Amino acid sequence: MKLYIKATAAAMLALGGAMVFSACSEDSVYNVDINAVPMAADYADNINITVDQATNTAYFEFTGKGVYPVWIIDGKSYSSAHTFSRYYRKAGEYSVEVKIGNANGMSQGTLTKTFTIDKTAMNGFGGFVYESDFNLWNGATKKEPSFFYAPGWNQIANPAYSFDGDAYIVTLPEETTDQWQAQMHIGTDICLEEGKTYDGSFIFTSTMDMKNITLKIHPDGDDDDSHSFFPNQKINLTAGEPATFWFSELEAVVPMDNLVFTLDFGGNPAGVEVTVENFVIKDHANDDGTVLPDLPSTPEPDWADVNSADNLWAGCTFTNSFYYAPGWSQIADPVLTFDGKNFAVELPTATTDQWQAQVMFHTDLSADTSTPYDFKITLKSNCDLGSVMVKLVQTDEPDAKHDSNFFFAETVALAADAPTTFWVAGVKAAEAMHAISLVLDFGGCADNTVVEVSDIILQVHHD
Repeated sequence: MKLYIKATAAAMLALGGAMVFSACSEDSVYNVDINAVPMAADYADNINITVDQATNTAYFEFTGKGVYPVWIIDGKSYSSAHTFSRYYRKAGEYSVEVKIGNANGMSQGTLTKTFTIDKTAMNGFGGFVYESDFNLWNGATKKEPSFFYAPGWNQIANPAYSFDGDAYIVTLPEETTDQWQAQMHIGTDICLEEGKTYDGSFIFTSTMDMKNITLKIHPDGDDDDSHSFFPNQKINLTAGEPATFWFSELEAVVPMDNLVFTLDFGGNPAGVEVTVENFVIKDHANDDGTVLPDLPSTPEPDWADVNSADNLWAGCTFTNSFYYAPGWSQIADPVLTFDGKNFAVELPTATTDQWQAQVMFHTDLSADTSTPYDFKITLKSNCDLGSVMVKLVQTDEPDAKHDSNFFFAETVALAADAPTTFWVAGVKAAEAMHAISLVLDFGGCADNTVVEVSDIILQVHHD
């Protein structure tokens, strides 16, 4: 059966998705045979997906002739191109559905293809080279882990875990409140020589925010802090964001035979899942090509809960002002959408220079010159932003400008869709502030940039 369809619009939409066939003039006539729609299964061999694991980029290709693909990702029509690429930040198995269309319509069947991203791309330093021949972990014998899991110091059943040869995944069903209440011990036959120095790195990812995760590396049978190779070091984790726990050129002060890696998740929330992967430990003298990041001058502090009274930002009130001026010509203010103290900034028009997209929060907080403060903020943009300015500064008075009296003024680079946390610790005001303003500048943004801002913490610094 054939249908003759008179098109009175400028374009015709394919069945099953909003994919445009082609432009045409009014009153054009299409000869459509609904019995000649393609069968998806006939094109299974025309779909190719390759992954560049070095860049976490998947490349999609359709080689069929006389038809076109509709690539469906996360349940939505993503592309009708014969070739395209897409970046995936997190490790895992992914799938894409493909429908096939032609001038007669869209296939009823759907093809599904799967592919794997091997490693999660890191926002920051990703550690030493896991695959290196210098990595002592790769050739080591690993013992079955042992546990001490004791909420309230009352030991319960061991947590469930899995190990795939690379990553340990631990599930902690019950909450704990103190360090050392959720210990995992991984024994090995790795031995380090007294007097030599070593490098190490480990990647942690948690399904929930966690503070003060501890990693302690020590000889079997000796976990005394005065002897430990890497004693009682801690790391804070943001849910879903991998973080690298690392050290370089640390000396083995005693013979380190049969190393034990003690992980402690004490203080964990109920139901959290923690992944620990990419174990690397190597002789510092063996260069695997890793370039180390610059170290912060101040250790990261223990952060107050974002909703607690210790977070001064949680209890403050503020008013907003803006300077949004593409080409230095001011336009309508950007839109802020709030969710509690978190918010999103919508920037519909591109800017080219720093200070052309300022969002200011003028608070009722004040500061003297003797009190040190810590500050933390998480930023996530839907587009790359090479230089976001974060400035904590004295609020201007009607007759005075205070741009030079600030705690800090730092720039942060944002990769698209990757949350980035910026923090400073122990900063003081050069002069007393009658009021404090937070200034965020997104100058250089693209059209339709949206930046999500979350988990702002301003607290008094404690040594």
